Amino acid sequence: MKKIISRNYLLLGVVVLAFLGGCSQGESEGEAETAENFYENETMEFVVPFGTGGGTDVFARYMAPYYNEHLAGQPEIQIVNIPGGGSINGANEFVEMREANGLNTLVTSASTHVPYFLDDPNVQYDLNEMRPIAGLPTGGVVYTSPDTGIESAEDIQNPEQNLIYAGISATGLDLVTLLAYEVLDMDVQTVLGYDGRGPSRVAFENGESNIDYQTTTAYISNVEPLVEEGSAQPLFAFGQLDENGEVVRDPAFPDLPSLKEFYVEAYGEEPSGEAWEAYKSSLGFSFTVQKVLWTHADAPEASVEALNNASEAIKEDEEFNNEGGEVLGGYELYTGENLDNLVQNMLDTDEATIDWIKDFLQDNYDIERND
Repeated sequence: MKKIISRNYLLLGVVVLAFLGGCSQGESEGEAETAENFYENETMEFVVPFGTGGGTDVFARYMAPYYNEHLAGQPEIQIVNIPGGGSINGANEFVEMREANGLNTLVTSASTHVPYFLDDPNVQYDLNEMRPIAGLPTGGVVYTSPDTGIESAEDIQNPEQNLIYAGISATGLDLVTLLAYEVLDMDVQTVLGYDGRGPSRVAFENGESNIDYQTTTAYISNVEPLVEEGSAQPLFAFGQLDENGEVVRDPAFPDLPSLKEFYVEAYGEEPSGEAWEAYKSSLGFSFTVQKVLWTHADAPEASVEALNNASEAIKEDEEFNNEGGEVLGGYELYTGENLDNLVQNMLDTDEATIDWIKDFLQDNYDIERND
């Protein structure tokens, strides 16, 4: 509505100018929408394509008051939860039914990104038709039971037990883990269908599985105590992608090798090949760019400028960083050019690599994603 009113106002202004023979340039500019006044007396929505209480919902609700504080005009911000379809329903509704007027934003997670890249037939949204405003990474650690006899990278080819992994879905965050096993040429029996990473961890603790991964905050709070008591052995962290698309050590786990470093320890050379390229791509759209706040690509420039300015201010807000704790996982908010580069690297994922992932899923998990 705001965008339409603005256009009508400008059209009226042209008619008046023609009729009256002109008016002062200062008066015309004084009425224009700017980053400073765009959100005055407005209400904006953060569309969350999940139910309440999940990680993305918690992230959105943590971010909202800081945008209210730092966004020029201090608009009221409403969280709108649209669950269903593993986030696909809400993302579809955002692009199909929410106006590109700067008053609507979408908060996504890896569960939104992976189906897009794997051409899920239910996906109607296009990440290329959105503009990223802020993003947050997360990480993960693969660990195993000491009963497997695996204590270092050199042991992965000769475990003392058959390796069993309890997962959720091969087309979700588990994809990164499954590709990590493929890169390492590990023989792992995968059991999918668990309801979440919590139940998967319980399966590990109960001896139903003996190799597992948890994301950063869950690993720190739930697995590190197991490591301290000697019932879990960390192997490697997935790592993060830098702006050049290279795997670097996860800053949340500075003492753990990345998968790349772990591979070098195991085989004496750096990883390469199709599985490695697939792993890097999946790491990018699943962990390095894990949660993103987007607006429409054709949102008014004044709104985009205001949102970007607010994001930069939030990133420097000491209270935001100090109080974030579990929500932020110790990671720094992505904004500006850094975010743009990371998202563009994600969107530029090679088609041949995506095709390889689809073949991998079909050959190993009977998941059809090819046309």
